[in-house]
Amino acid sequence: MYSFTSVSSLNTYAGQVLSSDERLSSLEVTGEISGFKVYSSGHAYFTLKDSTSEISCVMFASRMASVSFKPKDGDKVTLTGSCTIYPERGKYQIVCSTMKHAGKGDLKEQLKLLFDKLSKEGLFDPAHKKRIPMRPSRIGIISSPTGAVIHDILVKLNERNPYFDAVLYPAAVQGENCPSEVIKGVDYFNNKNNVDVIIIARGGGSIEDLWGFNSEELVRKVYDSDIPVISAIGHETDITLLDHVADKRSPTPTAAAEDVLKTYEELSNTNLILRDKIISNMKALIAGKRNMLDALRSNKALYEPEYTVRNKRIELTMITDTLNRKQNEIMDREKQRLKSFIDSLALLGPHNVLMRGYSYVSSPDGSPVVSVKDIKSGGQIDIHFKDGTAGAVIKSIKEETGNG
Repeated sequence: MYSFTSVSSLNTYAGQVLSSDERLSSLEVTGEISGFKVYSSGHAYFTLKDSTSEISCVMFASRMASVSFKPKDGDKVTLTGSCTIYPERGKYQIVCSTMKHAGKGDLKEQLKLLFDKLSKEGLFDPAHKKRIPMRPSRIGIISSPTGAVIHDILVKLNERNPYFDAVLYPAAVQGENCPSEVIKGVDYFNNKNNVDVIIIARGGGSIEDLWGFNSEELVRKVYDSDIPVISAIGHETDITLLDHVADKRSPTPTAAAEDVLKTYEELSNTNLILRDKIISNMKALIAGKRNMLDALRSNKALYEPEYTVRNKRIELTMITDTLNRKQNEIMDREKQRLKSFIDSLALLGPHNVLMRGYSYVSSPDGSPVVSVKDIKSGGQIDIHFKDGTAGAVIKSIKEETGNG
């Protein structure tokens, strides 16, 4: 039996045993975060658990700065680190070196869901893309102030055209602070309105390294930007949501410098072409106006006003004659129609019927007799002919049946 002189010596020995174990001194483990808390020191403390067990974890501030997302309870993560014992409490724990979401598949699924959501809202619609200015007078760059990225952009811009102006807004391009700092940069340039185009740039990296550029808040901020935005994230395989919403995507920061600024020679040639086109258009415009002026000069209305009045009077007389002629034609046509109608009525009149050998019968008081029921034997009737009337006495009456 080995005797320890104190609890401290026991814990110290246990810590030495853990650190000397090859598997426990450099390990990787996956589990679910619980009780995650970051203190003012920047150190994070939490529990990593599965369905049956759990272990305490600590991640110091220097390591937390490299985490590309904001951990929260319920996240499934993969940690690397080493097992130790906290001597003061004899607490078995993992001191974490790195943290990432458990498997790229989970991240890609999150990315797909967010992409589908924002795509349905129209944030990636090409119709909303703003035109990149052909010759920006000032270029805004949001990137890390240190490292090769900003250096490469400025060198390439200077190679293409030394007559440019650039403003750098320093921002974290990886880790928890990345989205918020890039958003502040977009706001800064839009509020100042002091640049013609914005480049958001960083070098390549894993999906975890680039996760800040998949922030929904950042995507919406870029969509609402009044200034055109170019994404210049140095990666090819993993496309971020920033690439989809940006007005232009450049595959690398250097390519962004080439896309945003033409060479001095290209600009000079473009200026010459534009100058020639302007001159040609102006000549055509002047020629057209000169022809119009010549036509006006030859118009008698300018030097002989009575000519125009006389022509208008002639036109008015011709219009009046035409209207009178049309009126007479309409009246003659209607008169003819009325005469035809009167003639048709006359043919159907009682007198014309009598002229054709017909006669009609009335009672002595002049009432028409239309039925044998209106007369009686021995009664008197008047028979009307075309040229007179004859009185008659009814001798007999024969009523026919079946005639209604």
